[in-house]
Amino acid sequence: MTGKERVLCALQREEPDCVPTFEWVIDRSVCRALCGSEDPLDAADALDLDGVVIRCDYEKSWIDSQNYVDEWGRRKHITAESLDVVTETPILNIGDHKNYRFPDPHAPHRFASLERALNRFGNHKAVILNVRDVFSDIRDLVGYENALIAMIAEQQAYTDLLDRVIEYNLELARTARDRFEVRIVATTDDITDNRGLIMGPNLYFSLLAPRFTKVIKGFKELGYYCIKHCDGNVNEILGHWIDSGVDCIDPIDPNGGMDIEQVKQAYGGQVCIKGNINCESNLVSGTEEDVAQEVKDCLRRAAHGGGHILSSSNSIHSGVKPENYRAMLKALRRYGTYPLKL
Repeated sequence: MTGKERVLCALQREEPDCVPTFEWVIDRSVCRALCGSEDPLDAADALDLDGVVIRCDYEKSWIDSQNYVDEWGRRKHITAESLDVVTETPILNIGDHKNYRFPDPHAPHRFASLERALNRFGNHKAVILNVRDVFSDIRDLVGYENALIAMIAEQQAYTDLLDRVIEYNLELARTARDRFEVRIVATTDDITDNRGLIMGPNLYFSLLAPRFTKVIKGFKELGYYCIKHCDGNVNEILGHWIDSGVDCIDPIDPNGGMDIEQVKQAYGGQVCIKGNINCESNLVSGTEEDVAQEVKDCLRRAAHGGGHILSSSNSIHSGVKPENYRAMLKALRRYGTYPLKL
């Protein structure tokens, strides 16, 4: 099977020839150490990954080597860990959001990276479009604290802006579908920490849940398989997400107290499970043998019957030992072939 076929098979909760794997992000330094290139497409080729995740392209106006302003009007700082952190937001008062203009979803350069990946991999690997759903875009437009305050103090303005965000992300997905052969969309939109929701459950279910259902329904109507990513403890809302129609949940965060075996037993008949080799422990500080054992344990707990995509519990960040990520992939290929012998 091709990597694309494996991923699609897993998303349909079936058994491919072997458990597929891909990551949201592989840090440039890890890519360079493993394949001599910082290009994630080169890494996907060299490491024989089954898929790549591609974000839309937004032009940057550089202030200096570590700071820039993007097309959204967000000022960002590149940290020592190669993370782009928003330091200034374009909307100072959420009540003024109607004066804000989103970047053109149809701009010629918007899908340049997506097109490059598709031209390179064709049907050999799964090319996954990464967009947002109901929180992160507003957070980046008005600021984290202001977004949470507005959910209570300025609900009308918040929901009006949220509706605009949803339509924008649906238009990105619609445009990508119309221009290219893309079948999988992933929403990497965190709304929990290790304790649970970052707002009260009543607020989430009254304000955000109906719109989450709307955006997932929109993706599905466009013909996409939909992967939902969220770090932290998602127990309060996992059932709602599955009822909304997502095809895959990621990463069943062990640092958020999530148990991948329990989730597999409870929901494996309804949704694919992606994850979850801990990227804060063995991948960072363990031995290659530790990583191999964790891979074996994860497969035993989540891969039987299909519907499992093995990956880290978040990303292959700059702190991950390159040799440990390679050990993770080697162990997957040794133990992850169906029928599993675990």
